[in-house]
Amino acid sequence: MASECSPSGGPQMNTDISGIGVRVSFYLQTLFLSCLCARSGSPDEIVGALYTLLFTNTAMAVTALILGFQRNPEITFHDGLIIFYLLNLSWVTVVYVSLPVVAKFPNVKLLHVVSVVQSYIIFAFAFTMLISAHSFGRAPECNSHAVVVLFHPFPALPAGRILCLVLTAFFFTVYTGILVKDHLPPTPKRILQWIQQKVNKEVPAADQELPTTQPEAPPQPRPAPPRLAARRVEYHARKPPAVPEYDLQIEWPLVIEILVVLILWGLTVMNTELLISLNHFAPSDGQSSWQFGQVLPMFLVVLPLANLITAFRDHGLRKNPTSQRT
Repeated sequence: MASECSPSGGPQMNTDISGIGVRVSFYLQTLFLSCLCARSGSPDEIVGALYTLLFTNTAMAVTALILGFQRNPEITFHDGLIIFYLLNLSWVTVVYVSLPVVAKFPNVKLLHVVSVVQSYIIFAFAFTMLISAHSFGRAPECNSHAVVVLFHPFPALPAGRILCLVLTAFFFTVYTGILVKDHLPPTPKRILQWIQQKVNKEVPAADQELPTTQPEAPPQPRPAPPRLAARRVEYHARKPPAVPEYDLQIEWPLVIEILVVLILWGLTVMNTELLISLNHFAPSDGQSSWQFGQVLPMFLVVLPLANLITAFRDHGLRKNPTSQRT
């Protein structure tokens, strides 16, 4: 059986799951949702766009699991790395940018449940792909040629695999720990009372620590010196003219937050596109890059884009007095 690897290293890309349209859709959804969370105070605008991204992430992870582990896999390890990068970008946007804002809104319990399901499906895909990296997907003979990029390319096997496994395990542990902590029942009242009694016994009262001292006699007032008669002189200074103050109506913390989002988002997109460029995928037999599987995901960008335009049209960069954000 002839190898599918190109002379420079990579197999053909499955454009239906990691093509240009899918990537642009992920990039823009995460960017628009991050900016929307920074600007908008409307729960309807944020929650609607967040549901779209959650279902997109879940569908992508489930599809990658099915296509990568069926009897005749339809994606390669190189495709899996692209999906891994895209899902990481999207997952961080959901968990660390959007959910802290949405948590302040009422009636978002279902959203949190969907978010937890999405997170563990993404973790399942990441762990299974990385653990079986040597034999994952179609054309496993090409897997040893893959590279990963973190501002600099290095081999995916074994160094990149180990790094990705460590990072995935770290985020899995932190995320699970936060979930467990948030859902643990409160400490029983008796245990709290027992702890308080132990602390009170070991720490002496403040009045017992202070040494007893004899009160000192108040000092005698000194006689006031004789007053000298003096003529009161008044000076009238001219006040400087008032300088008018101009309010630019710009919420500078919002501007800084958006700039930080743009910088981090740009760095992540740069690493993902470098990953694709440096893996040297084989040509796709003259097929167009923009097929049905690439055009359809672009429509998922419409809702967050419309909400973002509405939010900035209503509020601009001004402080939103009706915002529910703290």
